Amino acid sequence: MKKWMAAGLMGLALMSPVLTGGLPAAAADSAAEKTWQEAWTAYNIGQYSKTLRLLRPLASEGDARSQMLLGRCYENGLGVAQDLPTAFKWYLLAAEQDDAEAQTLVAYMLRSGAGVPRDTAAALQWMQRAARNGYAEAQFDMALICADGELVPKDPEQSFDWARRAAGQGNAQAQRFLGACYEIGFGTAQDPAQSALWYARAARQGLERDGSVFAHIRQYPRP
Repeated sequence: MKKWMAAGLMGLALMSPVLTGGLPAAAADSAAEKTWQEAWTAYNIGQYSKTLRLLRPLASEGDARSQMLLGRCYENGLGVAQDLPTAFKWYLLAAEQDDAEAQTLVAYMLRSGAGVPRDTAAALQWMQRAARNGYAEAQFDMALICADGELVPKDPEQSFDWARRAAGQGNAQAQRFLGACYEIGFGTAQDPAQSALWYARAARQGLERDGSVFAHIRQYPRP
């Protein structure tokens, strides 16, 4: 599963009602937004040193999307040596501001012990929070969690429900998962027509039905 899209980065801008650095609040917000846009552009064209230079002040001031993107730079070694503990720190700060993508990444790192001590109970809590916030990737991961019975008692019906929510948002892996659920009757009645429908939707996104759809693990490159 490719996790490096920046789907959750266009969140809150800085909105302090007080004067900042001698500027009216609206002007400070405008300057911060301009800096963010420059950082985002630099990130997308591979100018990672510039990205880091622009992001660090924004992230330190509490901008969740900047914290999220700064975490990605540290996780993937973009413009800086890979540093998973530092990536986790920035993800957690964004997650605490209710950034659903950051909550999902915090959950992954806690579950796998990447950069932090492994804590499956905390991982489950963060994943549930992200899923309830409507983040499709987290909803699909909750489908897998409920299917494998490792972190929670196995619950095919709940698994199917989470997958249905994620698939409805266009998540290709959840669509393929639904196809398998309808094919074998996992969490729902068998329905060949629905199975074919969801397999076809996943295939249109380049995801064929081959391979295991009831297992998932996030891999982290090591320094």
